[in-house]
Amino acid sequence: MRSLRALTFALILSTSPAFAQNFNQAIVFGDSTVDSGWWKGALVGQCDGVATPCKTGNPTKDNLIANSIALGGTGAPVGAGYLMNSQLLASFFGLSASPVNQPGGTNFAISGATDVQGNLNPNPNLPSTAQQLANYLAANGGKANPNALYLVSSGGNDITFVRDNTPSVMFPNNAAGRTYLAAQAASLVAALSAFQASGARYLVVTDSYGLGGFTDFYNHVFWTGLATAGVQFIPADIQAMRLAIVANPTAFGFTSTTVSPGVVVGVGPGRTSTGSACTINGGGVGPASGWAQWCINSTTPSNNYAYLASADAQQRYLFADNEHFSAAGQRIEADYIYSLIVAPSQISFLAENAVKARTRFVTATQNQIDISQDQRGPAGFNAWVTGDVSHLGMDNYKGFPDDPSTPVMLAAGVDFRLSRQLIVGGVISTSTQRSSFSTTGNFTDDEIAASLYAGYRGGPWWGNAILTYGHLAFAVNRDVPIGITVQHNNGGTDGSDWSLATEGGYKFRDGWFTHGPVIGLTLQRVNVSDFTESGSFTSLSFGDQVRNSAISAVGYRATIDWGAWRPFGQVAWNHELANTDRDVTAFLTTAIAPGYSMPAVVLGKDWGTASIGTTWKIGKNMTALGAFTAEFGERDATSYGAQLGLNIAF
Repeated sequence: MRSLRALTFALILSTSPAFAQNFNQAIVFGDSTVDSGWWKGALVGQCDGVATPCKTGNPTKDNLIANSIALGGTGAPVGAGYLMNSQLLASFFGLSASPVNQPGGTNFAISGATDVQGNLNPNPNLPSTAQQLANYLAANGGKANPNALYLVSSGGNDITFVRDNTPSVMFPNNAAGRTYLAAQAASLVAALSAFQASGARYLVVTDSYGLGGFTDFYNHVFWTGLATAGVQFIPADIQAMRLAIVANPTAFGFTSTTVSPGVVVGVGPGRTSTGSACTINGGGVGPASGWAQWCINSTTPSNNYAYLASADAQQRYLFADNEHFSAAGQRIEADYIYSLIVAPSQISFLAENAVKARTRFVTATQNQIDISQDQRGPAGFNAWVTGDVSHLGMDNYKGFPDDPSTPVMLAAGVDFRLSRQLIVGGVISTSTQRSSFSTTGNFTDDEIAASLYAGYRGGPWWGNAILTYGHLAFAVNRDVPIGITVQHNNGGTDGSDWSLATEGGYKFRDGWFTHGPVIGLTLQRVNVSDFTESGSFTSLSFGDQVRNSAISAVGYRATIDWGAWRPFGQVAWNHELANTDRDVTAFLTTAIAPGYSMPAVVLGKDWGTASIGTTWKIGKNMTALGAFTAEFGERDATSYGAQLGLNIAF
């Protein structure tokens, strides 16, 4: 009874505003791990509100970067001719993440940025990550775009600063370094908390992927601080991603010797580098770190820029230099973050498919109720069976995976005439559907359901009601393309599906032609239990889902009596009365991190349904059924299919 009360009373009419997950901007903050080329604009005086000059402050470094830009470089720390993960991620949603100091740019990240203490480059004008957030808000009236995708990657330079200065007067021991890092992380947490309060909803925050205890400590205090402050964010475990690559390098196109950061060999003018896609030449001068920022797409050695170790080095090495990922690494990172963003929406299809499948079962049962009321045997019983095969396609938000499937249903029922006007009956049904995500992977939804129904016919008035409980069993195979690999994630769960469907109308009879209006209401409550995937570093845990539905129908039905045949047709307009805005929550399986929630897929609230078919009296007490049903006019959903059935009176 509790489930039935929830079905009846909790479903209907909520007026909360609709979610909008169609990202209209990709906005980036942080350091060189996401910088898409700030220096290219900065070197020619384009500072976008940052006090001038906005170069690095190191003339040698500025010259090296300028040399590479003259030969096709961008100043981004991946090398000339390649995109950063921030740009790739934006492109997956049809957006861009160009540097903010270039036309149309939305990427505020600057190489060398620390959390709150400015920049490791000597130019004091360069902002920290926290200041980048403040600059964005100042330029936008103190409000963050609620429909933007935000990416924040910071902390690596704070870790570098502490590591390179321990021991020192400032950091005499590791404990002092950890105290400093905790303070920096706390300040950035405060900035991000205020930023989210300004309107930001979709916030991806990465961890740091460096080596050593300082990195692990910082990652822990930073994410814990965000969770404690109540910041809602998508945690991207780049450290776990890197470790997964190191553990199985050949799967990603690397070897055990090409997955470590590059190292500098020698000191002074004679130094060189090894182990990374980009190389610095012996005799070159300038900084011995982050040299991919002045790397060109050439294998020709020079003292004036960094160059490729080989023509295919950007794919053979994980790192472009000693700090930054190569082109292959940037793609892997973008793919991984993308998978985190879209996964909750993908999993929301589990509940959404169940809603659609139930509507086809209801239609099949209502068709059999009509036959049972038309044909009765001497004992007053009817037994029937119906099969349904259909196509169901559901589109997602722009850039998110879609969901095509082929539901199959088989139902068997029996009913008894209680009076001249009333029949009652029961149904056992089973259904299955295999849904393929439009990227890769699939899930199956198997249901066993039991129903009770009643049908009334008194003169021109008629009506029916169907109460159904179904047990759902899901098997999920969510495959995630990461670089040249496909990461397999497997999981399973169960659920339940309660529904109460009513339909009624009035019949006008004109000889062989019967017609009249139809109204209906189907209430439904789908529950999907939580589950945890296994298989790879992209595996996630997902929380419980509840999908409520209350679908009204207003239409018209007509039937023709043509001897043994009785063709029929019905057209109805449907409206979803229930609030369909809901979230699906996911959790990392690679790190202790708070869960994050993203909106489930939301389909159109209005659509039409058309059915055309016929019954055929093939014996004194035996009637066959054939029908085709389709939905039309619904945003982001397409459904059509056929039913075949047999009804025997005895």
